[in-house]
Amino acid sequence: MDVFAPYLAGIDNPDHRNRLEEILTWVAEKFPQMEPVMKWNTPMFTDHDTFIIGIDAAKHHVSVAPEAVTMTEFAERIEQAGYSATKGLFRIKWKDPVDYKLLEDMITYNIQDKAEYMAFWRK
Repeated sequence: MDVFAPYLAGIDNPDHRNRLEEILTWVAEKFPQMEPVMKWNTPMFTDHDTFIIGIDAAKHHVSVAPEAVTMTEFAERIEQAGYSATKGLFRIKWKDPVDYKLLEDMITYNIQDKAEYMAFWRK
């Protein structure tokens, strides 16, 4: 998690910084086999050097990016959780609860779906 320290230190709002750190720590503890990395100024987690999920701070929300395939697979649950979404990410407003079960299921899906995948991104 030390890899994320400079990024987190750059978040001016302490509540936002603490919230993002809480989410990133949860992912690291729940999935200790994943590697925390910074790429494109975004905190990410990889498994066998392939992208699993990116989680970063925006002005009004936390952006969670699991790739478009996973967004499609979980579109209904994302909507049920009340999160707004695009093709490649969904947004958790700073004051909204985190649906950790959804996050866990998405990460597990990506790990399993990409188990034999050797590239960073899906093609």
